[in-house]
Amino acid sequence: MTRLLLVRHGRSVMNAQQRVQGWLDSPLDDVGRAQARAIANRLRRESPAILYTSTLSRAAETAHIIAQELGIPVIPDERLKERDLGQISGLNNDEIHEHFAEWVHRRQTEAQYVPPPGAEATEAFSERVREVVRDIVERHPHDTVGVVSHGGVIGMVVSQQLGLAWQRHRPFSLENGSLTIVEGADDAWRVHLLNDRCHLEED
Repeated sequence: MTRLLLVRHGRSVMNAQQRVQGWLDSPLDDVGRAQARAIANRLRRESPAILYTSTLSRAAETAHIIAQELGIPVIPDERLKERDLGQISGLNNDEIHEHFAEWVHRRQTEAQYVPPPGAEATEAFSERVREVVRDIVERHPHDTVGVVSHGGVIGMVVSQQLGLAWQRHRPFSLENGSLTIVEGADDAWRVHLLNDRCHLEED
């Protein structure tokens, strides 16, 4: 049985600006680095053997801070990147409403998730997340493994493991510096912790 410690990266510069990131690369800010140190301290209790990380800098920097604190190796994996959010990448909420009003209306009124214009298709995103989790579990069938990634990726992992309809809007939040823990093998998974931020100070 594999135990996955799913960490959403610390706050980035674009997070602080409330801009959509997707595949855009934005570094951590000072708050994000403090969050990474706090999550490292929290993970001491879990004793991960290894860390996997998204290659985007906000996740990679978070992972390297954790790895340095815990003295464990880091393996980058492109498949842990956030979902490509297409034409809304780099925009804040007001700009999205101004330039993509029709998409905003569909997102707010349709039961199924409607990807932004030019975004990575939901089915393709789901499959790459499923593939990378499967590969990690096959390599570490009895280990505790840290995974530093993004809200979209972690949300997809949880939705898949709980058997939620991943085409629908996600019924939970995943904030910067949060810890989510899932444990299992094959199709038998259990969520032990979701979006835990108790280790963080007020930010």
